[in-house]
Amino acid sequence: MKYLVDTDWVADYLQGRPAARTLLQQLSKDGIAISIITYSEIYEGILSGYNPQAGKQVFHRFLKGATVLPISRAVAEVNAAIRAQLRA
Repeated sequence: MKYLVDTDWVADYLQGRPAARTLLQQLSKDGIAISIITYSEIYEGILSGYNPQAGKQVFHRFLKGATVLPISRAVAEVNAAIRAQLRA
């Protein structure tokens, strides 16, 4: 079984927050995954951070233990609609 982890938990894990580290280490025994949307959001945060190179290295280490799930067009359209609605 795999657990789908959202952006907030991944960001907290990458920042070394103890609760996130503990939880994701426990979940990783059964397998963890992130969506491609989470991948994009984390990567955006890394690029706008104070040390993108270090951020990339930490993220790539995290990815060795996680699956990145693609999304369908239908999911992408729903995501876009929600984001547009939130901006309005």
